[in-house]
Amino acid sequence: MSIRAPRKRLTGKRQRKRKKPYSRKRRSIKVAPNSDIQPIESQPGTTESVIDIEADGRQTEASQQASFLVGYEKGYQEGKYAGGEEIIDQLLPPNILFPDHSLQQIIAAGISMYREQAVPLMVVEQVRDAILQAMDEHKPLSIIRLGDGELLTLAQEIVMPVDSVGREGKFLEYAGVKVPDLDIRNRLAEAVTRADIVGIPRTRKPNYQLLVAPVFQAYGISFGERQWTDSLINYSLCQAGCLISILQNRRVLIIGNMAEPLSAVLAQHGIQIAGFIAPVNGARDAARVVQLARHYDFDIALVSAGIAAVLITEELARITGKVAVDFGHLANALVKGEAAIS
Repeated sequence: MSIRAPRKRLTGKRQRKRKKPYSRKRRSIKVAPNSDIQPIESQPGTTESVIDIEADGRQTEASQQASFLVGYEKGYQEGKYAGGEEIIDQLLPPNILFPDHSLQQIIAAGISMYREQAVPLMVVEQVRDAILQAMDEHKPLSIIRLGDGELLTLAQEIVMPVDSVGREGKFLEYAGVKVPDLDIRNRLAEAVTRADIVGIPRTRKPNYQLLVAPVFQAYGISFGERQWTDSLINYSLCQAGCLISILQNRRVLIIGNMAEPLSAVLAQHGIQIAGFIAPVNGARDAARVVQLARHYDFDIALVSAGIAAVLITEELARITGKVAVDFGHLANALVKGEAAIS
């Protein structure tokens, strides 16, 4: 048996060099200033933006965020121009300019010109008085609200293809409608035509106010001889301190998945609760909920049930002769303490 001699330890120049732990070295790349882009981070005394790059060419997390913000700001400015100033550029005759007038001033002048053609909205005091009068005179009153969920549901296959509605309204199933559902679409349209006061969005974002006109035109719904209000009238009534004056000394029926905790909150403020109905399982559950509600003796019903609230509110007021209000997510806000009853 042979024994291998131990290896000699290398010394001097022959000694092996130990590898140092890998470390990333940073180097800075300076981005020249751009008149349209504001620098995110600047070195003291300069207006140049600095982006940190790892030795292997990858950006650090901070520099990626900085690059994103720079790109976002550039895109925002370009979009702002395309959506405003560029339109003025295209509409102005070639022989005039408005260098002393801002975009806001020009738009304001246009709004003033079209004011007589505007759709009037009931303000919060008018809606409050309408509710009080209806309860005092024992007359039916339904107040419904249209948001992007209701408008997208109404748009199915009559304004927008179902697949487009599905892409734009990925939240619709949570709101109570699983598209395609043309039966709920038609029932929703009927509810809008029969409701006493309809809230429509003031914001001109896509799928909100900009979808109202094509949807209404498709169903032959006219803006004339109807009562309209802001779709956020529920919050406005709360913020204006109208809830107590509306609900005190009235029998209140609460409907929706937040009905039980909302009942407790209202009871703490001395509101008489006639009862509550929960849960509401989507728009197709509306008819069942209305039949249950008919057995309660109430003066006003507050309905927080997504898209189903429009169907429940309109039918409940019509068949019972009482007041019903689409209360929306205000129920959640009151329960969570994000809104106050005053």
